[in-house]
Amino acid sequence: MARKRPCRICRRWFQPHPRAGDRQRTCSAADCQRERHRRSCATWRQHHPDYDREDRLRRRLQVPEEATSAAPLRGIDWMAARDAVGLQVAVVIEETGEVLHNWARDAVSAQMTDPKGLRPRLPP
Repeated sequence: MARKRPCRICRRWFQPHPRAGDRQRTCSAADCQRERHRRSCATWRQHHPDYDREDRLRRRLQVPEEATSAAPLRGIDWMAARDAVGLQVAVVIEETGEVLHNWARDAVSAQMTDPKGLRPRLPP
């Protein structure tokens, strides 16, 4: 059983939980636990400064099968592309491909609805 020790947050003496033993550094008071969690998160964010940005980009690259994204883009292995060129470049390529696919689709559908040469022959 671990001996009493001072809390690293409030400096009050406490008896560590028997299962935590020597690893417990703060008392079980809610304020101390909240501060311990805040400090732990701040330390993690210091060691992983780009995690949030990369996570958003990573989620953006995950193309579900039933998504409405461009059909040609579904054939690309985006994880391999990300590893080859980097996360940001892969997202830019994916977005550019989607824009080009939409532009081509709209251009083809515009030609199909208004073919050249047939309009003057159609009755009003």
